[in-house]
Amino acid sequence: MVNPYLKMQVETSSPVERVVLLYEKVIVLLKEAIEAIERGDIPAKVEAITKADRIIRVLNGSLDMEQGGDVAKALREFYDTLLAGLFVANSKNDVEVLKNMISMLETVKEGWEKIA
Repeated sequence: MVNPYLKMQVETSSPVERVVLLYEKVIVLLKEAIEAIERGDIPAKVEAITKADRIIRVLNGSLDMEQGGDVAKALREFYDTLLAGLFVANSKNDVEVLKNMISMLETVKEGWEKIA
């Protein structure tokens, strides 16, 4: 079921605000994955990481490499790093990798918030 408030928020936000919302969602999902690992709930961990992976792939796929220049290249590398981290965290139940990813996402999200 789709949250109607969230749907309206996404539909009325600017592209930059949408990126911030997606970063926030990935951060929430990574925190859920950490909690799932800590309680030994592997299906919940896999679900949270899978959802985070999908969002990061959408962000990565939305980059305009021709017009985005160095910023798009840097974001592509960032998203590729996140995707690799998700693979490691998922396969090894590595909470520290997830915590590092959250820290990186929060830092980059702050940059997007300043743009917005």
